[in-house]
Amino acid sequence: MPDWQNLDDKQLVQFARQGDVQAYGEIYNRYVLKIHRYIFAHLDNEHDAEDLTEEVFFRVWKALPNYEEKGVPFNALLFQVARNGLIDLYRRSAQSKQLISIDDVSIPDSVLDPSEIIVKKTRHRELRQAMKGLREDYQTVLALRFLSGLSPEETAQAMGRSQGAVRVLQHRALAALREAMSGIQVK
Repeated sequence: MPDWQNLDDKQLVQFARQGDVQAYGEIYNRYVLKIHRYIFAHLDNEHDAEDLTEEVFFRVWKALPNYEEKGVPFNALLFQVARNGLIDLYRRSAQSKQLISIDDVSIPDSVLDPSEIIVKKTRHRELRQAMKGLREDYQTVLALRFLSGLSPEETAQAMGRSQGAVRVLQHRALAALREAMSGIQVK
């Protein structure tokens, strides 16, 4: 039995394509937090972000037997599926309008005292409010780079752009976010 943690993504994908659940479990462990952060950056609801994260990994698992590596890292596929999942969720929510507001979501962290929880919720709300006003590509590059922790190269692959284009986009997105954040008034 291989030592899953020492295998690279390509090797893990090969095992997972053959139905090896442990190999896919290692892929999941490597990327679940990054995918979750990316999704949560686009949603106001932690529970929806968790559900969609699980849906992304389920979709990828089902599609693995037909997956063909085409020179793009496997994590780029994960982020593409996450982006498509967000688009699907936006379409469904536009029809149903049943997503819960961030104000109605509790942050489960027993270490934080009530004042820290309020500050954390307020900061997240301010960031979400500022990011909602940004162009979609700005939102995506910021979420991939800073919330998911991807490198410029990984971000470029996930977005289907060159590294130089991602750097320029990131610079402009940060400037736009800074400007948007300076205009937010806390209620």
